[in-house]
Amino acid sequence: MKKFFAMICVSVLALGANAQVYQGQAAAGVNLLYGSEIESMGVGAHFQYAVIDQLRGQVEFDAYFKHHHTNWYDVSINAEYLVALKTDMLYLYPIAGMTYSMVSYKELGVKDEENHVGLNVGAGLEYEINDHFAATIEYRHTIMRKVDQGVFAIGLNYKF
Repeated sequence: MKKFFAMICVSVLALGANAQVYQGQAAAGVNLLYGSEIESMGVGAHFQYAVIDQLRGQVEFDAYFKHHHTNWYDVSINAEYLVALKTDMLYLYPIAGMTYSMVSYKELGVKDEENHVGLNVGAGLEYEINDHFAATIEYRHTIMRKVDQGVFAIGLNYKF
């Protein structure tokens, strides 16, 4: 799986296509999520800023709906490299970054909390609806010491 993901990332970077993400461009957005480890839906909010053309940084907060007496929250910092696919409206981007997860359990009066630091790797597609709005779909895998979680997300970004 790691070799496959590495091949995809190298292929995307080798394409060298120009994306319409320019240095200084910012966006904010929301996501609907599914976390594989907590087995629950969630919501997320993020802010993106293009550090240089085609490369943007993203800060994201995700909250999953309580499931099996478990609350799960993530704060992530990711980098995304956008590459245009045939049109100037559809982009592929690999994701790499770090996450901090806060997990709490409360069952039969017993409460326990865990905090994890992990790495994010994944990929996504972004479709520009118009100059200000873009729809996204992505998958990222968070690798942590005790727990790994796959996160599927669909979202909407507003560019300003």
